[in-house]
Amino acid sequence: MKTPYIIAALLMLGASTHAHADSATITVTGKVLPGTCTMADVPVALDEIDAIDLNKGGEQGLKPAALNFTGCVGVGSIDLAFDGSDDAAQDGHWLNEATGNAAEGVAVALLEGASGSTFLKKGAAKTVPVNGAATATLAMRAGYYRKSGTLLKAGDVTARITVTADYK
Repeated sequence: MKTPYIIAALLMLGASTHAHADSATITVTGKVLPGTCTMADVPVALDEIDAIDLNKGGEQGLKPAALNFTGCVGVGSIDLAFDGSDDAAQDGHWLNEATGNAAEGVAVALLEGASGSTFLKKGAAKTVPVNGAATATLAMRAGYYRKSGTLLKAGDVTARITVTADYK
């Protein structure tokens, strides 16, 4: 009598191996965002210059400067944007914002690179390649700028330029 129960149980076990099976796919998505770098302020102390040296106009008394990026992680490039106050009377170069004994008829010129004549004015954009390195540098030069023929008064010169970095 037990034999029919055993046969029925074996048939049910065999049938259960043929039961319909489901499957699922696990899809994982994500995005690695670019890291950042550390960017420090760049103080540039221009040498004093005689007014007679500014008489011919243009940029004078250029000093090297560098915008250095350190500690870069996962950064391919850095898009830079330059902002601040420009001086329309001085061909859009950086406004002299000195107070008190401020020079008049002079602005600050900021140029890209250790040589060349590409000015970095308000609204300028520059891309610095990093390509996974830990550091990057944008070489620059800063100096006095006087549009030829403008009235000149001796005094102090100060310009503040804000650089915004977008890491890619």
